[in-house]
Amino acid sequence: DGIDYFPITQTDLATGSCIMYCPNDLIFTSTKSAQSYPSLPPCENQLVSAGLQDKVPLFRIFYAIIAEYEKGDQSPWYTWLNSLPRTYNNGASMTYDCFDCLPPYAAYCAMSDRTDLLNFQKAVRPLGGPSSAPFDQSILNDGEVLKWCYNVAATRSIDTNNNNGERVLAPMIDM
Repeated sequence: DGIDYFPITQTDLATGSCIMYCPNDLIFTSTKSAQSYPSLPPCENQLVSAGLQDKVPLFRIFYAIIAEYEKGDQSPWYTWLNSLPRTYNNGASMTYDCFDCLPPYAAYCAMSDRTDLLNFQKAVRPLGGPSSAPFDQSILNDGEVLKWCYNVAATRSIDTNNNNGERVLAPMIDM
């Protein structure tokens, strides 16, 4: 539509000046998620038992997004979550027929993303057993909502590269 949003100043700024600030309590981190959700460890154990311990930080962000999604307009992140795309064109969103159309390495990368999504879904709603996640059953049974939450976590969070696997998502700065 020709309208872009970005930070701009009316005066020159010194190098290293802060141009945008997001309060710490509005930032999702994998560490804060682990501390905030006592129901998280049993779900994480599903991933660890599947040999996916390196995916736990991303899973924690995914879990926090589900929790905020469930709160609806009572969530402080509601406006931001509501502004995000509903459709993502990545490996997690592809069908198995799509993978056949890709070159081998691209198909492998896309399939890895899809596999992560499926493992995350199984961790919050295990097959043949009750879920350890305290979320409403309508959310746990809605694969599209879980896929959307996964895509938000996977496309909006970053690995801090500080060798402890911390992932961070600063929602209000993501435009």
